[in-house]
Amino acid sequence: MMRLILFLMLCWLPLSAIEYIKHYEIFVKQYQENDTLLLVSRRFELSGVTFYLTTNTQTLQTKVLPLDTSKLTPLDENFSKTPFAQQLNNATALAAKGGATHATTQKDKAIYLTMDLCPSTKKGYESDFIEQLTKQNGKTPIAIAISSAWKDHHEKEFTALVNNPLLQITWVNHTHTHFYDSHLPERENFMLHVNTDVKTEILGVEKKLLEEGITPSVFFRFPGLISDEKLMRELRETYFLIPLSANAWIAKNEPIKTGSFILIHGNKNEPLGITMLEKKLPEVVKTYQFHSLQEAFVP
Repeated sequence: MMRLILFLMLCWLPLSAIEYIKHYEIFVKQYQENDTLLLVSRRFELSGVTFYLTTNTQTLQTKVLPLDTSKLTPLDENFSKTPFAQQLNNATALAAKGGATHATTQKDKAIYLTMDLCPSTKKGYESDFIEQLTKQNGKTPIAIAISSAWKDHHEKEFTALVNNPLLQITWVNHTHTHFYDSHLPERENFMLHVNTDVKTEILGVEKKLLEEGITPSVFFRFPGLISDEKLMRELRETYFLIPLSANAWIAKNEPIKTGSFILIHGNKNEPLGITMLEKKLPEVVKTYQFHSLQEAFVP
């Protein structure tokens, strides 16, 4: 048993190659690891061993770990003072914007590229753009907001992204089904639809990523960037996810500036944004530097 735990900690190979996750659930505690306070937000079983999804409350990096249950304690004032808790509170207060639109830390020339993978029946993904991006910029940090509904129909494309050595990917939760009905008004659509099962929408995609050996990040992007105060409260108090919006949606011709969260779609549903950013790339690479999403929220 200890050999299995050590193997998974060191390698975290695709779980589906061993056994599917069982009993994936919300589980909220804190855990002191040396000088670092970890948020524990999920719990699941694999081969009879219990694992936990944890977040470093200083760096916002997530890890899957087996933990000493005797050291699990309820959240207290120490957690509320951490950078993660402060950023969570700030971002979930922005219901009208769908979450944080730009970096809260000041880093010279830093920008943050995000790419949404909403459900799409179109074949492929924006592989030519990815090739141009990495050709001009080299290894590039990128936050990919993925829906299960896209992954389920694009396994080959998903694998290509995962195995691209020139992408430093932060995987963002973009819901399980990404519900959308073109006949409904915006405020009754997406996650605001009356029949939305919030728990399934959030946990469903996390479980799928974990079963591929991928650790989901602490970030969440609302479909359509549409939310309300109730959903924000659930992200803050139940799921502990930082909502991510954007202030440089390229297809809407929003300008890129230092600290911007850039939004494009990689599912071939919004080719205008891809074309526009391709034209901007030489100047963007010359003027700015792409950073990982976690760096937008911590010094």
